[in-house]
Amino acid sequence: MALIATIAAVGCSTDRWPRSRRRSRSSSSGTSENGGPRTKWGRGAAVALVLMFVPMGGWVSAEEWEPFEGAEQLRDLVAGATAEIELKHGEVAVGQYRADGTATITAWDETYERTWEVVGDDRVCYSSDRETNCFTFERNVDVPGQFRVRYVETGEIRIFRVTDADPEVVIADTAPGGEGGLGAPSASEVAAALSNPNTTMGTMSLLFDGIAYDGDLPDAGSQRAFRATFQPSLPYPLSDTTNLFVRPLIPIIFSQDVPTADGFESKGINLGDIGFDASIARSLSGGYVVGGGLVGTLPTATDDALGLDQWLLGPEVLVAKVAKWGVLGLLVTHQWDVAGGDGDGTSITGGQYFYTINLKNGWQINGAPVYSYNHNATSGNAWTIPIAVGVAKTKIIGGRPWKINLQYWHYVVSPDTFGPNYQIRIGISPVVALPW
Repeated sequence: MALIATIAAVGCSTDRWPRSRRRSRSSSSGTSENGGPRTKWGRGAAVALVLMFVPMGGWVSAEEWEPFEGAEQLRDLVAGATAEIELKHGEVAVGQYRADGTATITAWDETYERTWEVVGDDRVCYSSDRETNCFTFERNVDVPGQFRVRYVETGEIRIFRVTDADPEVVIADTAPGGEGGLGAPSASEVAAALSNPNTTMGTMSLLFDGIAYDGDLPDAGSQRAFRATFQPSLPYPLSDTTNLFVRPLIPIIFSQDVPTADGFESKGINLGDIGFDASIARSLSGGYVVGGGLVGTLPTATDDALGLDQWLLGPEVLVAKVAKWGVLGLLVTHQWDVAGGDGDGTSITGGQYFYTINLKNGWQINGAPVYSYNHNATSGNAWTIPIAVGVAKTKIIGGRPWKINLQYWHYVVSPDTFGPNYQIRIGISPVVALPW
């Protein structure tokens, strides 16, 4: 069948021009993927990805274009096709469209499942869990083998060329936009994948937290803290359904008000205790995810008032449900002190409950607050439980997905003496290629 390298990144702005090209080898077989005869372009066709795409209203050309229509012609064009686009930083997105109406897009170490169909006689539509996008095709009457694909919703256009002369594919270095396309995932697809606790996508997350405190201590309601936390996540795939996660959690404390015998003292820039976890997660049928492993804390705080001065270690267990609408899950951990410290022992049960509701165009409603129970605390000072609501937006910038998140946490239960009252969290998480 026809081999198409349609970039179809129809959501991009019109100032994104291809900046480089590279050549990659493709099959030159004369039969289709399913063993049938090849179409008039041939499976080994080279597709020169085009140098521009513009909104429908801005198209100016003396060339003559005619609709490429007919359900059978469109089906022959797409069925068995491979659509490729070179993203930034050497990443290549590959879309494979099978004759049975299913398709997969592979990008940033994640696989996105789709279905596709010819609708009527003039358009091809693909559907993911969250959206359906449709495209129409036109053929250049003056230039043999040249086509343009038009995104029905916005009218934006991408041009591609199909030739029989060369069994190689030229891939333009052009980043996909938020709506994705036939060869690249959309922002909504990426957002849903990032919310899966067993995602194979690598991220470098930077979290900024502003915290207001309250309590029975004098002037407790005037105390504040501001910190940043860096958490890289580079899952290591063990199988198609199982991943290994080793994630450090590195806190930088810019300011923290701490209680002392003489009132409160404000601490300046310091490193806090570094946390980490090492776990294995597995995806099960029905959208369920289970996981388990070890969680720990290292006594790395550069100020004794900002850390425990103890080595902590214990188990963690995760369960989650991933559905079309979003994700709901719970993480439970427990840590004991295993070394260090001269005071009382530490025994803390904690974790995180999390939820995500998928919306359109990469938007989500979500929350992921952290709770804890200190088994050695006095009465009224053991539980810390927030409720949270937030909004997240995933956007593809220069071919790289970025997830921006804003959450508000309100602590419905907090230590009576001194504890958090509310918290605002801003998260920035760029997707990165895995090193393996």
